[in-house]
Amino acid sequence: MRQQLKFLVISLALLTLVAFVLFVVNQVAGIYTLAKAVHPGFGLAVLWSLILLFVGLFSLPVYLYLRLPKPLPLPENDEGRVAYFQALGKRLGRNRLLTGEQFNWTEEKEIQRALTLLDNRADNMIQNTAKSVFLTTAISQNGKLDALTVLITHSKLVWDIAHVYYQRPSLRDLTTLYANVGATTFMASQIEDIDLSEHLEPVLGNLLQNSALKSVPFVGSVSGLIMDSLMEGTVNAFLTLRVGIITKRYCGSLTTQLRGQVRRAAYREAAGMLGQIVRSVSGQVVRSITDSVKRSGANTVKSGLQVAGRASDRVRSWFGNATPNVGPTDG
Repeated sequence: MRQQLKFLVISLALLTLVAFVLFVVNQVAGIYTLAKAVHPGFGLAVLWSLILLFVGLFSLPVYLYLRLPKPLPLPENDEGRVAYFQALGKRLGRNRLLTGEQFNWTEEKEIQRALTLLDNRADNMIQNTAKSVFLTTAISQNGKLDALTVLITHSKLVWDIAHVYYQRPSLRDLTTLYANVGATTFMASQIEDIDLSEHLEPVLGNLLQNSALKSVPFVGSVSGLIMDSLMEGTVNAFLTLRVGIITKRYCGSLTTQLRGQVRRAAYREAAGMLGQIVRSVSGQVVRSITDSVKRSGANTVKSGLQVAGRASDRVRSWFGNATPNVGPTDG
């Protein structure tokens, strides 16, 4: 089953690539035809300009990837461990994120301290990204657009974390990471294993006591909307945390990482971070929704008053025009 799924994914990827290439060729041919109608030389210049542009756009991601140093193979014995930490120390010494600190790169403890600092930076990046995804998807409430937003955000997060550690994962690891991004974006089956209510309950308890919410008409409908928004944001924030933590464990570990262990550890760590994320940004979601409902209600009342005023003017005008003229009476 796994081999069949892998074959299906590769086939769909190749089909998408071929379709995209054909689309680009078709568009370039159309632009070339229009430019050639003006002047053959101008058409040729436009054609080569577009070719160079697309070659540059396709080459840039490959160049940025190859520019990162390759991952060091993890040691299998004590002799290899010494050589590994020496090479790792030299690499970390060139990391611009560590330039403000003093390290003795010949000692294993100093290297571990440097990796701890990078772990903290990666954690901040992961949490900030999760907060951004929470706010964006909770307020947006647009399924297809949210899925695309989360996919792009996760892909960028993987790339940014790889740069934090100043190395690139192996091609196989990077493929696994990006496959995980797609799987966690479109397949949320593991969300059923985590009790989201334990993270939402404190927020909802404060919400029900919020005086701002009580002043909003149709409180029940607004509460349901807020609950749906918080649930949507919580799910996407959890997926973001999980993707970021898996990436960090692949890039910053000093030991061999087994896939099953990485997934389970990332699941537990993401669940531990989730509560803080929900508590820190849910208030912004609640305020945005309640303010929007208040403005909508005020605009509705204002529009109703304007319509009633215009109707009243029309009625008075109609009665004024309909009053019969009374002539002089006969003597």
